[in-house]
Amino acid sequence: MKTLDLHGVKHVDVMRMVDNFLWESMNTNLKEVEIITGMSEQMKRIIYEICEEYKMLCQEDFLNKGKLIIKII
Repeated sequence: MKTLDLHGVKHVDVMRMVDNFLWESMNTNLKEVEIITGMSEQMKRIIYEICEEYKMLCQEDFLNKGKLIIKII
């Protein structure tokens, strides 16, 4: 599974990085990706907002609360 790790990334840079990551993932026909956010609720909110714009399903990983799983529809 393709992964984007956002550890050490500033919140102001997250939107651009995630947007590029999801765009590339869609263009390579991936069905699911993961984004490592750590425990930052603000970082997770940014990801959820982007996924909502793309109409993608985003949820926390059951075993790792610092990772989001995105279903690319």
